[in-house]
Amino acid sequence: MSEEIWRFTHLPSDRAPGPDYSGPGVEAELTGRMPEGRPAERPQRPERSERSERSERPEHFDRGRYDDLYTARASSAHGTVASDDGTLDVRVKAPGELGGPGGATNPEQLLAAAYASCFHNSLALVAGRQGVHTSGATVDTAVTLRKRGTTDDYTIATDLTVRLPGVEPETARRLVEQAHGECPYSRAFMQGAEVHVHLA
Repeated sequence: MSEEIWRFTHLPSDRAPGPDYSGPGVEAELTGRMPEGRPAERPQRPERSERSERSERPEHFDRGRYDDLYTARASSAHGTVASDDGTLDVRVKAPGELGGPGGATNPEQLLAAAYASCFHNSLALVAGRQGVHTSGATVDTAVTLRKRGTTDDYTIATDLTVRLPGVEPETARRLVEQAHGECPYSRAFMQGAEVHVHLA
């Protein structure tokens, strides 16, 4: 069977574990409960009125219907970005294409890597439910920084290319479309992510 390739582009506006991630979110997906000793942790947020909370949140968000499974935390300072547990600790520099020195990763690369991994994991979960083997699958993600006019009006566009060698075309199309509908990153891009910004 020839290699099947599927692409998604975002412009601005019994289950198998994933191949490259086995965090508490996947364990909850597989077992229906959080692993013992690792309770869901809710992020600290300043108190605000219910009216204010509703007014700032897009209508399609209903936070009451979701349970927090895992919170990743990272900090950016002095040209570096690091996770709170030290697993991620890298220098960040603007690429040469943007007039920077290059020689280090950048926010667009980090987002591309995160989106590719998340989508790959969603694809494996969807395929595992249906008994389809996708061990040869790959997900390539491109994140493009865009600018409008001469003012500081920036946004990003994303482009995903999924390869499912050895999977029948119709099955591959169905799996990719289902993964696209379930991947948290895809949903955030399509529906608008819930974002809270605080001044400490």
